[in-house]
Amino acid sequence: MVGNRARKWVVAGQRELYSASVLTPLLVCVAALLLQSGCRQEASSTGSPVRQAEKVKTVASEKAAAAVPVANESRPAQSQPAAGIPRIEFKSVAQNFGDIGPETSHTTKFEFKNAGGAPLKIAHVQGCCGSVVRGVRDGQEFASGESGTIEVEYRTGTYPGSLVRRITVQTNDPNQRDGIVNLTIKANVVYRIEYSPNRVNLFPKKENAGCSPITLKSTDGKRFSISGFRTTANTLTAAFDPNAKATEFVLRPKADVAKLARNPRGQISINLTHPECTSVLIPYDVLPEFSVTRSQLTLFNLKANEPIQQEIWVLSNYDEDFEIESISSERGTMKVLEAKKVPAAAKTAGAAGDSERTGPRYQVRIEITPPAMEDKRSTLSDVLEIKIKGGETLTVQCRGFYAAS
Repeated sequence: MVGNRARKWVVAGQRELYSASVLTPLLVCVAALLLQSGCRQEASSTGSPVRQAEKVKTVASEKAAAAVPVANESRPAQSQPAAGIPRIEFKSVAQNFGDIGPETSHTTKFEFKNAGGAPLKIAHVQGCCGSVVRGVRDGQEFASGESGTIEVEYRTGTYPGSLVRRITVQTNDPNQRDGIVNLTIKANVVYRIEYSPNRVNLFPKKENAGCSPITLKSTDGKRFSISGFRTTANTLTAAFDPNAKATEFVLRPKADVAKLARNPRGQISINLTHPECTSVLIPYDVLPEFSVTRSQLTLFNLKANEPIQQEIWVLSNYDEDFEIESISSERGTMKVLEAKKVPAAAKTAGAAGDSERTGPRYQVRIEITPPAMEDKRSTLSDVLEIKIKGGETLTVQCRGFYAAS
């Protein structure tokens, strides 16, 4: 009994020992697996900085690796950096010189540089209105950063007013439209010498032909001299001192009546030493004893047998009393409605260009009746003759155009 019981205990002990020897390693392995699984979850859930940095580093490495071309892999060609281009840059593209004198020469400069990264080529430079361009030649090239100068010489006109000169510069600069840059020169041309009268009217029957003094005055305060005085056919002469300098002069011309009779219209030329006014030109006219305000009548849209009225003034250029002897029409298409004498010193606004006259004059109203057109002629032509008593005969040319039928 005792032996059997002892054998049972031994067998049970062995079984327990076997179970322990087998299960213990299994339990150790299971525990190790559970421990590793728990560490991974903890690292994932807690966001360990070390592992996060490792993760970022890993992603960056993957992107960098993706950016490296793989041998024999078909990819689009990468664009190369754009090559340098030329660029012209002016300090100023417009210059305004304010007031300058007529018939004077001036020079100015336009400075530029190549602000680009490639050679700048000046293909052509074109001036206008007699401008002369210097400083660059067609086809000249300027390296990057190199500077140049375009010099322009221009001359002003005879008469006052605004002046504009344009210079066209054609280059290989792709930033400019068609490669063109426009340069502008502006100025205001003014008389540096004021003079009066602007026109000299001469009257052979008056003393010294009625020639008035001529006044010359500097407008900019600069002193000048008179260096010459000439007229058409030497009809007028004037004394002056070429060594005298002043801001104002008064010339008193002397008239040669015999020469004026042969040269009733001409010009007075006065040479000066002013830097911006080297000469003054004044026209002169020898006026007849009598004149009309309208020596030519031009009419439009005429209709046959429909009268048109016109007005003419007959003037005495010597302010002397006179009488009209007769007025007649060469072809009979014009007739006088009224010829009224206006006394001296009575100013009349209706007398064209006669605001300064105070002598006697005649106001003549005429009626023009266009005849029926003959042989399909569409124009009217006639001459009005005005005979001054004891004097000359004045004529008024009349020309008219019929309305289209």
